[in-house]
Amino acid sequence: MTPEEYVTQLEKYDFNYFIDEALSHVPNTIDTRQGSIIYDALAPVAYSYAEIAMNLRNIIVATFTQTASGEFLDYRGAERGLKRYEATNAEATAEFKDANNQNVVVEIGDRFASIGATPFFYAVTKINGDGTAQLTCESSGSEANHYVGQILPITPNDELATATITSISVPARDAESDEDFRQRILKAPSDVAYGGNIADYQKMVSELGDVGAVQVYPIWNGGGTVKLVILNNSFDIPSQQLISEVKEAIDPTDVSGEGYGLAPIGHVVTVVVPTAANVNIKVDLELDPAADHSTVINSTKQALADYLLTLRKSWDKLPTGSRYYKLVVYRSQILATILKTPGIINATNLLLNNSDQDIQLTMTNTTSQLPLLGEVTINEPIN
Repeated sequence: MTPEEYVTQLEKYDFNYFIDEALSHVPNTIDTRQGSIIYDALAPVAYSYAEIAMNLRNIIVATFTQTASGEFLDYRGAERGLKRYEATNAEATAEFKDANNQNVVVEIGDRFASIGATPFFYAVTKINGDGTAQLTCESSGSEANHYVGQILPITPNDELATATITSISVPARDAESDEDFRQRILKAPSDVAYGGNIADYQKMVSELGDVGAVQVYPIWNGGGTVKLVILNNSFDIPSQQLISEVKEAIDPTDVSGEGYGLAPIGHVVTVVVPTAANVNIKVDLELDPAADHSTVINSTKQALADYLLTLRKSWDKLPTGSRYYKLVVYRSQILATILKTPGIINATNLLLNNSDQDIQLTMTNTTSQLPLLGEVTINEPIN
């Protein structure tokens, strides 16, 4: 019996179950209606038994990894030496100008706020040499990943006329969900991180907080060499700043291979970005005449973007029983994604990169491709 089946079985033991069971043993000659003496005498006991059954159910739920949640799942992870990934803070690049559109100097620790009903607050953490600065959001989580634009100074600066976030250099991530953490706990024991093996690199990189996914290529350029191909927390191509931060943490450039980072002594680690593989899509659509065509087409493009994001989230997962990374963009899945969009009756003549074939992404020691949505071409709707 699985924990889920045991929990379901216990759920039937409520007050009605115990009161009915008790009253079934009372002779038919005795009044057992609600409010009768025998009913009122048995009811408190039935409530107590139901409460015991509910507590037992809760204990079962909290005991097993398959059903535990929250802090109880954290306890199960701790038994395997695992800790839930915490939410991180977004890092942004900002520029600062005076009334003459000249660069303004800001100081480490200066604070700014975004514009809006619920603003994000930032602090300057690094001064760049090109007149910009790095800001770190004071609140954790991925919501700040989407704000680019004007910010207002909290720390006084008489020279400052405008301040603008120009890009999110290191996206943040949310705290690991129960389901994602559960799957990590339930991974096979063969995936134990130890001594610089692949699982060890996956563990050390993921714990840095700003990396959403990593592919590990050992001995890619000879003995002792390791290549890490990383994505940011948005599962997109990372900035050079993030590449530098990961390299510095794993294997600092100036003392590479000497064991001053997280990598074992003798491991020379290279950290790189993946190669963008644009997926251009052409398709003929037949739309529902009652649907708004522009809305349907926009929804279709968003659905395709969401599907490719789903693929990128599995980009660093090894297929079962394989030692090599593999990812395929299937025409059938693209077609299914399109047909699920409300307002679409039929889809035909689907081409991926001008071909009617699936796209097999290249993932080798030298090239690791990442699927990104390219140009989406949809013919004039057929009514």
